[in-house]
This record gives sequence, C-alpha cells and structure tokens, in this order.
Amino acid sequence: MFSNKKRRRIKPFARPTSFDFNAVYDLRHYQKVKYGPPKTTGSLFPGSTSIEDFQIMEGEILMQKDEESNIRRYGDHQMHCFGFASGLNELSDVRKAKADNAKILAVSGDTWNKKAQALLQLKYAGVAVTNFKPETDIYEQGFVVTVAGLNTIFNNGEHSIYPGDIICADVPLKDDRKLNRAGAQGGIPGTKYQFTVTPFAELRKQVGLELASRFIMGTAMSYSKKGSPLDVVLHRCNVITTTETKKKEVAQGEQDAESRFTSTESRRGSSSSSSSSSSSSATKKRGKK
Repeated sequence: MFSNKKRRRIKPFARPTSFDFNAVYDLRHYQKVKYGPPKTTGSLFPGSTSIEDFQIMEGEILMQKDEESNIRRYGDHQMHCFGFASGLNELSDVRKAKADNAKILAVSGDTWNKKAQALLQLKYAGVAVTNFKPETDIYEQGFVVTVAGLNTIFNNGEHSIYPGDIICADVPLKDDRKLNRAGAQGGIPGTKYQFTVTPFAELRKQVGLELASRFIMGTAMSYSKKGSPLDVVLHRCNVITTTETKKKEVAQGEQDAESRFTSTESRRGSSSSSSSSSSSSATKKRGKK
C-alpha cells in the first residue's frame, strides 16, 4: 500500500497545555460565497460550488470576517469562523480611503496589494481541532478551535520555517489551485483555497509591520519545509520594533527643547530680578526708619 509519509501528521505530544473552546461555523459567509452571484470584477479569490471546498479538517487555520460597522453581526455572542479564502473580493473605495487602510496599502505596494486587501477583511481565529461539514452539521453546537498550546499543523505556505520563527496566518499568494495543492495536507481537495502559514519576517516584508502583527499565531518548534508537518506553540505575542527618525524631525525637536529651556530660564531670570528689587526696596524702607 502506498503511503506518503511527509503528509502524515505525527504529534509529539497529546496537545498539552492546550486552550480550546467551541466555535460556530460562519454559515452566513458560506451561503454568500456558495449560493451568491459570482463576481466577475474585483474578485481576489474565485468562488466555488464544490461542497468539499467549504469543509473544515483538523489542523486547518481558521479566520473570521472583519466586517464593516454597518453590517449586521450575529446575535449569539459566539465566534463565527471559516477555513476557506474563496469569495474574497477587493475592498470598496470607501474602505480603501480610510486613513489606516490607505497607510497599509501604501506600504504593501502594487506587488502585494492583493494580499493586503484580503487580510484587511479577516481576523485570525485559531486552529481547528475537530472536523466540520456545513452540509450536515449546521444545527450542531459547533466545532472545537484551539488558540494556545503545542500543536502540529502543516506548512502549506511558500517558505521553509525554522525553529524559533514567529509564524503568522496568511492567505495564498497566488490564485493557482495547483500551486496551493502542492503544500496542502492530505484530505484537502485540490480546488480549495486554504489559509496558509508564513513566517512573520516574510509577511512583514509583504504587507508591513502593522498588518502582519495582527495575524501572529505562535512560535515554531521544529524545522518544516513546504508540505511537511510543523510543531508550533500557539500563542499571541507582541513584537517590539524600532523605527528610524528623520534628521529634520530630530533637529526640530532639539530646537523646540532649546526654546522651551530658554523661555524657562528667562522666566527664572525675571522672577529673580523682581525678588532682588523687592528686597532692595525693603532694605531702603528699613534704613529710613
């Protein structure tokens, strides 16, 4: 019997120190992508009609929609997430014109503008622990998602990952299903646009520091090339960075500080002169007496 060992997910431990919770499948987004009218212009990732493209398998990366404030949200107070990039469209002109979004899109440039627009619509949710089929499990409680602890997932991204690397959730760089299939785990259909794993350093180069830091998943614990299992400790972390300051701004700041110091000294001088004059006048009065 043929066995592809590189696609086997061998867990070193039985998920110790894991933090799991019950999530809910984003049924509204699923129905919009599958049954909604296909968008011919402005589509980042084409939609799909295959039911297997919307199913979730254990170890897949999950996202949730970062909707605009004027869109009605779910009222059950639970996290609604999904595991496919199909159906993501370009941002509207209103969202592109926002100050924060415009700054991120300017940093990403023309080459990575497509990826930046896709990530601006998403928020990282976690990693799936159980399977979920929307066509049969719609009325169930949900499925289990983990956000912390030791887990083994697949490196389905474009880069090799080394121990100690901070990894991020990402969208496929290209909309070629054959290229995406090369690094997918076993059981994933070749037509599915699966969310991928990318080192933080690489994602930072593509979309900038601010947007990349929103999708940090955790720290890699083993070496993994494309299509191989990856041991990772899931956790949210902060990245401390330093930025260069322009010389003009530094010079302006020094001038402002110097002017503030000069004004302070002048105030001190005026106060001391007034006090000396008052003391001299008091001495004259005492002499007259």
